[in-house]
Amino acid sequence: MTPARPGADDRWAVDSPALGTGLRARPCGDTLRPAEPPPADTPVAVALSGGGFRATLSALGVLRFLADAGMLTELRYASSVSGGSIANGLLATHWPALAQRGFTTAAMDDLLTGPTIEKISSRSLKKALLRGLWRTVGSSTRTDLLARRLDEWFFDGTELADLDPGVRWILNAANLTTGARFTFERDVFGDYTIGLAPTARTGLKLSVAVAASASVPGAFPPLVLDHTGFPCGTDAPALLDGGVYDNTGTEAIDSESYRDVFLLVLNSGGLLRPGAYGGLPIVRDLARANSLLYRQSTALRTRLMVERFQRGHTAGPDEPLPSGARRGVLMALATDFADNDSGQLDKWRDAFPEHRTHDGRDLSLVPTVFDQLEEPLCRALVHRGWWLTGAALSTYHPHRLPDLTTLSPPPV
Repeated sequence: MTPARPGADDRWAVDSPALGTGLRARPCGDTLRPAEPPPADTPVAVALSGGGFRATLSALGVLRFLADAGMLTELRYASSVSGGSIANGLLATHWPALAQRGFTTAAMDDLLTGPTIEKISSRSLKKALLRGLWRTVGSSTRTDLLARRLDEWFFDGTELADLDPGVRWILNAANLTTGARFTFERDVFGDYTIGLAPTARTGLKLSVAVAASASVPGAFPPLVLDHTGFPCGTDAPALLDGGVYDNTGTEAIDSESYRDVFLLVLNSGGLLRPGAYGGLPIVRDLARANSLLYRQSTALRTRLMVERFQRGHTAGPDEPLPSGARRGVLMALATDFADNDSGQLDKWRDAFPEHRTHDGRDLSLVPTVFDQLEEPLCRALVHRGWWLTGAALSTYHPHRLPDLTTLSPPPV
């Protein structure tokens, strides 16, 4: 069954058979599931939030730390949203080449960190989109243009079905039609209400998945998948920025099925600015309400995950985890770490001084943009993601840190 694009007299209603008339979401009931990655002795997962290039660069810092600490070989799940999905897509694209070079820090710098900083600091993706607006005349949209530019800049025609099966790559969007999280993975795409469809022989590009994950409402229209049939779908999925639904990227990997997977969560999302918003009253109040809704959803997910991490920390590093507990860390660009009894955090700070500002501004306040950023700022954001990961592990899981003398921080 191939859903058609809604006509002028239709509306995108939540009318999937999985939902019924009570508007209470229920699973489609289809049997297709994403393939699980190969086992690992100590499997690791990352969840990379949205936040424009601020999120992309700080996420690359987290990934670089994993390479630096020898943990990248244990990565089995990578979930992301918006700007974090660019970093996730870059890692997925270069994974085979990284494997050939032993997942070293030098390989990360040569293949991911260095080229990405060079692109972002030397030209503007926003201006490239504006110059290509003439391409949106007709059926093509600004989101289609975004996918094309992302492919040119970062992904070089890579298709989802071609990604390495050693990691479960999860790129998250929000489905306006069903109100659910929509997943793009190597072998499947869809959501739990309409079911999953296979990616094989679809030609679906990684850049399309990243564009859907990063299509900020207002700036980009929903990406409509009107040529794909889903088991329980009646209307075409209309996809926009995954941060609208879950900007932490954690929902895909927060169930009991992943209890034994060590999870690192980086929230590079924007901060809620206190005080009154200026401008026209209606626009001002809508913008403020939207910020509050974002703050509420992110805060609830963060609180839940931190509580689960705390239960896991109480159990100790070698004891079985109780139900609902997880082992891992969650950090944001504005996170402050308090001194702990072990003294490991002091050792971390002594070895690697914290750099949380650039040009007098806290890095958490860098605007959420896909625009050109100067090279020192790019390097500061990469370093911030790297430093936060080490500080979080020093504080809560020091046994996972290697000898600090073996680590090499990204240059600031």
